[in-house]
Amino acid sequence: MLEYPKFLVKSIFPTKVWPHPVIGLQPERLYWYMDALWQRRDLSGAVVEIGCHRGGTAATAFSMLKRTGHLKRYVCIDTFSGFVTSQFDRDQEHGTPSASRRFFTDNSEGIVRRLLNHYGCEEIELIPGDIASIDEALLPEAISVCLLDVDLDVPTYDGLKRVYPRLAEGGMILVDDCPEKTTWAGARPAYRRFCDELDLPVRFEMGMGIVERPRGISSRRTRIDGISSGPETRPA
Repeated sequence: MLEYPKFLVKSIFPTKVWPHPVIGLQPERLYWYMDALWQRRDLSGAVVEIGCHRGGTAATAFSMLKRTGHLKRYVCIDTFSGFVTSQFDRDQEHGTPSASRRFFTDNSEGIVRRLLNHYGCEEIELIPGDIASIDEALLPEAISVCLLDVDLDVPTYDGLKRVYPRLAEGGMILVDDCPEKTTWAGARPAYRRFCDELDLPVRFEMGMGIVERPRGISSRRTRIDGISSGPETRPA
């Protein structure tokens, strides 16, 4: 059960508790994400952040794009209430500590919306839900960059399956929590499993798993377990 008085204060006065964006990504991973956005600033497709917590990273990244004249649709997907119980149970089998089960529960969509508005990021769209089960119609049709930061095996794997078919040519997915040694034990094996199944190169940069769609390979040719974004086409 949440510590109700503390949660109540955060719910009523979120901009007093967090007057400035709080970024959960480690500095070197934030750099990689920001660089991915900058290198793809002219690439068509939305920016999608899956697992945004209180929106600190989103506010920082969106503000950079806006201030440099490269405004894009920016979508954040989160449960806004912590982990799905059955998904965390799976990660405990990987070795994720049980003490992490209640992380991120002191949150809500309303808190994040008020914070983003306070940070001048009213344009950022919030979609509440579990990426493993959310209605796919809610996802952007084309994605240029995706930060997938959901910590656990199931949502990482399912998130990759749902995002990759929508990834634009030249687009990139960055999967957080993939160093060799981490208490979040599920993201790395989920990333490797996805790459192995699609025969994609496995690449780690500063503790993040990287998935890219090379230019010249259209997202329309991708088919994953019955998920397809269109008929298969090959470059001439």
